[in-house]
Amino acid sequence: MAVSTGQAVAAGSKLADDFNGDGYRDLAIGMPGKTISGKVGAGAVLLTFGSAHGLTGKHVYITQNSTNVPGTPGYQDFFGSSLASGDINRDGYADLLVGSEGDASGNGSVTVLWGGASPFRSALALPSGPSYPSRMFGADIAVGDFTGDSALDIAVSEQTSLRLYSGSFTRTKAPAGHDVTGPDSTSSGRLAAGDFTGDGKDELAVVQQKTTIVYGQDPGTTDADSFTAQARLSGGDGVAAGDLNGDGRADLAIALSNPRLNPNGLPDPSHGAGYITVRYGDPDINGGLAPTGHVYHQDTAGVPGTNEKEDEFGAAMSIADINGDHRADLAIGIPYETLDRAFRGGDVLVLRGSSSGLTTTGAASYSQNTHGVPGSAENNDVFGSQVRLADFNRDGKADLAVSAPYEDHGNGAVWQLRGASSGVSTGSVTVFGSKEYGVSSGSGIGETLLD
Repeated sequence: MAVSTGQAVAAGSKLADDFNGDGYRDLAIGMPGKTISGKVGAGAVLLTFGSAHGLTGKHVYITQNSTNVPGTPGYQDFFGSSLASGDINRDGYADLLVGSEGDASGNGSVTVLWGGASPFRSALALPSGPSYPSRMFGADIAVGDFTGDSALDIAVSEQTSLRLYSGSFTRTKAPAGHDVTGPDSTSSGRLAAGDFTGDGKDELAVVQQKTTIVYGQDPGTTDADSFTAQARLSGGDGVAAGDLNGDGRADLAIALSNPRLNPNGLPDPSHGAGYITVRYGDPDINGGLAPTGHVYHQDTAGVPGTNEKEDEFGAAMSIADINGDHRADLAIGIPYETLDRAFRGGDVLVLRGSSSGLTTTGAASYSQNTHGVPGSAENNDVFGSQVRLADFNRDGKADLAVSAPYEDHGNGAVWQLRGASSGVSTGSVTVFGSKEYGVSSGSGIGETLLD
């Protein structure tokens, strides 16, 4: 799941995730494992709309059976396995990109669902180039102005390479795209876009198990062929970008949520529980990210909880300003955290940003056992599997959306906790499940969320 700054403003629109143009951020919710027309794992996506009251039950439901959506549902297509957004065709409405990494026997596909006053009435499949089984085109997606021409570009990860789409997009035509060459076959992986150097152009972090490659535009160029590898950092299995210290440059958080299954070749300070490394944007370094990182895990001073093997600390991350102090904060999903006797009940940790960067002062965790949060932690709920920080009610403070796809025996649900000047509030928490969204049981609501 690709993560960008979250607060980025797309060219020609107010918000990069306002699909109906009403001035409120919306949330796309993936259910890639959902059965459609008898096809197990065909997948579906819900779009739920923001409002003055935040997220509501109002929604749009999309599958490959939906009118004007390319393709047809197939066994393990996993439509909704990755999600990203931005105003791709510069018409004033955010557009939704949906990855379907298993489409066409594993070749994969990416569908652009066009925004509008009544969004998603039309769609376009990105030209994917060569096809072959197990390619997994659409494994992750990121949107940003990588070439510096003030228009949004699209980066798509697949099994062994990275594909970049730069140029003019219309509702009926997209650029052909080209494969970006990376060192040592490190072009594929998890993606995050952000302006790490502060020069007005986005860089792209491509995170693999043992290596993170930062791509950027060569100075003085705007053509896509000049988008090349600028730096190499340590790897992981998750990533998020945003401005944690308020200096106008994006910073990067890289997670290694399961060091046992995905070792990156470095010492593991979490002893198997998972940890994140934060690197701050720097205009004087190739790639724009400091070579020295700051490490956080549950045994870090000030962080609630303790390291336990396979907690999956960092399995999900999102960065945005929760308290309105103009410095972004970091939400960290810990879905395998055991709470009391609830094995893998799951929780979410929030660390605040400050002028000196991420701090553990005021760190707080939230679960279904937290007072004010509906429900109670149960075995294998995996609350915190996905997190999304975004200002859904337009009050200047990012709200926290949290998913638990195995809640209620696999029905899944999404919780909304409000942002406030004091941080995340547990007052007026709302939860949306299969009843609110009108989907069948076992849908796995929230297996993915919009980055």
